[in-house]
Amino acid sequence: MNVLIVEDDPVASLILKDFLTECAYDVTLCPTAEEAMKVFRQAAFPLLFIALDLPGTDGLSFCRWVRNQPAGDQPVILVGTASDRPADLQKIIEAGGDDYLVKPYQKGMLGVRLVIARQLLKTRDDHRSLQDKLEREQERLRHLATHDPVTNLLNRTAFQQVLENVVEAARPGSPSALLYLDLDYFKLINDSLGRTVGDTVLAEIVEILWDCVRGEDMLGRFGGDEFAILLRDVSLPEAESVAERIRSELEKLLFSNAGRMFVICSSIGIAIIDGTAPAEVVIACADSACYGAKARGRNRIEVYDANDGTMADLREQAPRAAEIMEAIQTDGFEILFQPIVDVQTAIPVQYEVLMRLPSKGRLLLPGAFVPAAERYNLMPEIDRQVITKALRCLVSNNKLRLAINLSGQSFSDAALLDFTEASFKAAAVEPNRVTFEITETSAISNLTAARTVMNRLHGAGFLFSLDDFGAGFSSFAYLKNLIADYLKIDGSFVRDAETGQSDWTFVEVINDVAHRLRIKSIAEFVEKEATLAKLRAIGVDFAQGHYFGMPGPAPS
Repeated sequence: MNVLIVEDDPVASLILKDFLTECAYDVTLCPTAEEAMKVFRQAAFPLLFIALDLPGTDGLSFCRWVRNQPAGDQPVILVGTASDRPADLQKIIEAGGDDYLVKPYQKGMLGVRLVIARQLLKTRDDHRSLQDKLEREQERLRHLATHDPVTNLLNRTAFQQVLENVVEAARPGSPSALLYLDLDYFKLINDSLGRTVGDTVLAEIVEILWDCVRGEDMLGRFGGDEFAILLRDVSLPEAESVAERIRSELEKLLFSNAGRMFVICSSIGIAIIDGTAPAEVVIACADSACYGAKARGRNRIEVYDANDGTMADLREQAPRAAEIMEAIQTDGFEILFQPIVDVQTAIPVQYEVLMRLPSKGRLLLPGAFVPAAERYNLMPEIDRQVITKALRCLVSNNKLRLAINLSGQSFSDAALLDFTEASFKAAAVEPNRVTFEITETSAISNLTAARTVMNRLHGAGFLFSLDDFGAGFSSFAYLKNLIADYLKIDGSFVRDAETGQSDWTFVEVINDVAHRLRIKSIAEFVEKEATLAKLRAIGVDFAQGHYFGMPGPAPS
């Protein structure tokens, strides 16, 4: 370690030099502060011994000078003084000294002060190391806040900020373009070979994307298989040319693993940026065009067309999706309750939980927001929030039994199963107080996943109801493959029979099938007393509808 001694007294200087040399330090001697300043600028000295009384610039002034230099807070400074009066020692500390030595120097005291100095140096080194680690971690977190960790591309939030600046600067006649790219069937690679292999493929894809664009263009990753590409100052034909080059190059990327061959294809949507629409609308338009490309066969390019009905509908879903995401983040969904009654007594036996999305002072019904939630794969998050809110009601009312709707997208969310079981266990709520309702169509469209979810949750004690049963009469063929405690007869059969548009045959058949399979039946959309009487005569077990109560707050 380098040590700088600033001492004009030859005897004191020799004592310090001999002692420190014996301790294996590299010693530099300077008789004046002015000479020491020159030496200090040329080399690093972790430890300084400074005499208080020096010719010219005194020791206190030199201390202050050292502390004002770059990294001047790092050295440990010991000041030699003939006085040990508190007032004099206070001046040393205020000038930047760390410790003092009383003259004449004695080796025993030098040894003690040196031990203290070493410990102080170690403490500062440790602090500096921790500070460096903290700064690196803060920088890493700042990077993660704006970048996708797998591809190192901008994430959606950061990309949109860049896009907003481009939109503000754009003018008609000098446009830019946004490409929204979706990798067709990429999920097959992740599901078949695992995410590690999938991430390797993503790295190759990103390399291709960078090769297809210019240095001034920008890439972002919006989701698992969705990318955004900002092309600055390009016309529509130029944007289409870049998009086709990307599509073509990705199509050439053949990936094989263990003898299995995978082809990477892409659907690309294009929206022009001319300053007439805000960034979120531009993204919605490009996304809609991308979805249009997928709907028209995939592995193709579509330009957003406001006159295309499908694209326009998809674009309108984007603002609704933003409302949904805000409600997810702020716990903003509201839940209402509608009674399900025993047909014979008309007494409620459980309540169905109905979700509503607050929007501009109104509560939107599911039909107004579920399509957007499904389009952006937000239903599992909504299901979690509904389950959490319903669980609070079950905790506060130990006699309450609830029916909670579970979306088809949640069948593929393995984490939701763990979340549900853990939440009910933590709340000490018996699972048999909850019936999960799944629609017939969602169960049949993803039969394997539906069976997995139903088997596991049913095994944990939860009950299941097949909702809207009979809407597609392939239902009976699949019924034997699904564990159901209740069968909800599709409300259209009850409504049509109630209004005289058809007879009660379908209701009777479904009720009979349910009972033969030892499943309880529930009739929906009951509006009249005469309907209740007919359901009693048929032998339906339970009923639900406005006749028994409108959706409302949690029952007391």
